[in-house]
Amino acid sequence: MELRQLRYFVAVAEELHFGRAARRVHIAQPPFSQQIKGLEEEIGAKLLERNSRNVQLTAEGQYFYGQAVSILAQAQVVALTVARMAKGESGCVNVGFMEVAMDSPLPEAIRGFRHSSPDVSVQISQLGGSAQLAKIRSGELDVGFSTVFLHGMDGLASIRLFSKKHAIAVPDDHKFAREKSLSLEDIADEKLILFPRSGQPDLHDSIIKAFSKKRLVPIISQEVAGLSGAAALIASGMGITFLPDSSRVIREGITLIPIRDEFPTMDLFMVWKRGDLSNTNKGFMESVADYFLKCTSFFDEIGE
Repeated sequence: MELRQLRYFVAVAEELHFGRAARRVHIAQPPFSQQIKGLEEEIGAKLLERNSRNVQLTAEGQYFYGQAVSILAQAQVVALTVARMAKGESGCVNVGFMEVAMDSPLPEAIRGFRHSSPDVSVQISQLGGSAQLAKIRSGELDVGFSTVFLHGMDGLASIRLFSKKHAIAVPDDHKFAREKSLSLEDIADEKLILFPRSGQPDLHDSIIKAFSKKRLVPIISQEVAGLSGAAALIASGMGITFLPDSSRVIREGITLIPIRDEFPTMDLFMVWKRGDLSNTNKGFMESVADYFLKCTSFFDEIGE
């Protein structure tokens, strides 16, 4: 059974006249009649009662007509959806993000994409960096927003979207709260709150290396994943940490102080699996990258 046969049958069922139905679907009447006859033979049921004067639907024909109309409508929806997917106008993008990504223009970038592409579903999941890379590699995620790992990028591609200097975050009542800047020597004896190495190994190692260059060993008293968790501990007086300057997660009770020494930056990358990407994924990635590029230009102009 072919969709063409269903279209022919729907035409004759609605016209109740073979000649008019044949003209409606732009086919000569003899082959049109043969197609209807072949359809009846294939399904093993008489769908039409016809004589020289009129055509009527049988009970089977009435049921078949309703189903044929539904099938043809669904086929049209499928065809249109696939065509829109090929243009990147429909489909789904599975996105992973670390909390640091929410401390960047990413939320606004996704909102802008959803506004311009309302028929694309964006499914987001908060995951650590290593978990994101694994899921991108397995195909569970289409794109991630994360730090990257020098030794964990096999088969993956990335571009850096965002880079921020770190500052030292201390409670407002801390002895360093009124300092204009601090060195790593200044904080060497302070209780440091740091994220687990498993989440961002390269950044973690770079921070430890910055201390080592000064022949210092940081006192890591707490480990907490996520900027907001670290900020909460600082505000409660549990220690100090490094946060991106101009961070959105800064809460009342925290002061950010610039670092005088050379220190790793907080970098955000867009990561995806090498190989063919759907047009939907490409459209999403291009839209986000464009948004970040505009934001970067703006930040440069205002000196942030």
